[in-house]
Amino acid sequence: MPRIALKVQYSGGKFCGCQYQLGVRTVQEELEKALGTFLRSGGRRVKAVFSGRTDSGVHAAGQVVHFDSDGQDLDLWRLCWGLNGILPEDMSIAAAQVVPPGFHARFSALRRSYVYRILNRPQRSALLRHTHSFIPMPLATESMAKAALELVGQHDFAAFKSTNADTTTTICRVEKAELLNLGEGELEFRIAANHFVYNMVRIVVGTLVEIGLGKRPSTDLVDALTGRQRHLAGPTAPPWGLCLESVEYPEELELFTSDSFQESGPNK
Repeated sequence: MPRIALKVQYSGGKFCGCQYQLGVRTVQEELEKALGTFLRSGGRRVKAVFSGRTDSGVHAAGQVVHFDSDGQDLDLWRLCWGLNGILPEDMSIAAAQVVPPGFHARFSALRRSYVYRILNRPQRSALLRHTHSFIPMPLATESMAKAALELVGQHDFAAFKSTNADTTTTICRVEKAELLNLGEGELEFRIAANHFVYNMVRIVVGTLVEIGLGKRPSTDLVDALTGRQRHLAGPTAPPWGLCLESVEYPEELELFTSDSFQESGPNK
């Protein structure tokens, strides 16, 4: 039963997150329906396993999903082309690859990278309204960038976790945290880590924005890390500025290294 990994992209605005929920539209439901249609499963569920969940309104450029093809010998290019013909316009498959049977989209992942986009101009943009969080007030971006560097390393992010039923560890090892000024008011906060707690990136951004607005000192971010209390951090930033950029796996898999539709690595 060949296991296939997919690189999935979606615009999150009209989804109630990626994980299946009864009665609402989700990325998982749309993908599993498309897989069932393409594979002619006869109503049998083709389970799609995601690298991690994204919340309502959050986008993905490089979500990774695996499924088992039930013994079918699939042409990977036709698989991508066929699924893209079935999926709704706010979802697409960028690449597909045969992976070893032990591969798991979630548990085989080494790190995930997110980007949060901010539009910091006096006036809103009609073109960027679905992908950027609009902040018309001036931001002290240098102070924000300096504070962001304090996130690098292994820390307890309990203060940057929304209250929910998630009981996973709050210890995360951040390998990159940087604020980039792209010009013309476009800012990108980029972060990569081995693990993220619920709403962590959006709460970090909310804290950085308050630092940039002068509502809190830059030391508050470190104080929140050490204090481990939610009230020490800032508000949760809006979801539409957040995008899951990529998920990284062991090098020997050579997963999507060229963004081609062809098999690569140990299975070629």
